[in-house]
Amino acid sequence: MIPRAFEYFDPPTLEEATGLLEQYGGDAKLMAGGQSLLPMMKLRMVSPAVVVDLWRVPELDRIRRDDGVIRIGAMTTHYALHSSELIRSTLPVLADAARVVGDPLVRNLGTIGGSAAHAAHNADYPAVLVALGAEIKAVGTNGERSIAAADFFTDTFTTCLEPAEIVTEITVPIPGDRDLGAYLKLSRRGTDFAIVGVAAVLTKGEAGRCTGARVVLTGVGDTPVRATEAEEILQAGPVDADRIHEAGEAARRDLDPPSDVQADANYRLDISAVYVRRSVTAAWERA
Repeated sequence: MIPRAFEYFDPPTLEEATGLLEQYGGDAKLMAGGQSLLPMMKLRMVSPAVVVDLWRVPELDRIRRDDGVIRIGAMTTHYALHSSELIRSTLPVLADAARVVGDPLVRNLGTIGGSAAHAAHNADYPAVLVALGAEIKAVGTNGERSIAAADFFTDTFTTCLEPAEIVTEITVPIPGDRDLGAYLKLSRRGTDFAIVGVAAVLTKGEAGRCTGARVVLTGVGDTPVRATEAEEILQAGPVDADRIHEAGEAARRDLDPPSDVQADANYRLDISAVYVRRSVTAAWERA
């Protein structure tokens, strides 16, 4: 199928882009890489009268280190993230996620800001951003604000963004030398969304102990799900195979995952325990 007719704008400034969103309201859709919006338009799942493309807006495509944080422009592609030496050396868990998003075409065109704003319940970035304690900067006609990733995702395909707000940047604190992370997912094909994905960010203390843990799952709820009981178990004693296994079992206990064409709820529960164990192990061994 082809999309219904629409009016296209590619404004050169954020001010013009937010102005167009305010002017057209619910008739307008914002486009970053277009890898989610365009397929939905072709299937006529959405039919906006106006598309506002951000590709000409300057300084939204960048990765830089700045005063204890990594600043990532919203138009930074998945490929750019995965291939960035700065990201691979300081935020390897984010590079893990960027590497497994879609196929090469999607990774070359799709953007981290677009993926975050799309807020698919089984996408890769949301769990990673929550695990990293990232903040998402949004700009609208009323000014600028920063939103914690944990508060940003509110439902499937839903965020706390106001109608005329645009994601401009994602800010991630630079981990310490003893902070470790990994992201792993299960999908039917390499190009698919996650059946279950797990981001684990751990802090390695003395005597084989974990002094900080954030374990976040995707694909098992409407938003990223933080496995707080698993985190507590990991911090309760030396990290060994038994403790990691216990954390995996704890992670599955409070989940209420959906059933769909990819997998039923019981399968997701079992896989959640497995992938928590694998992600925690990969993070712990990443020295």
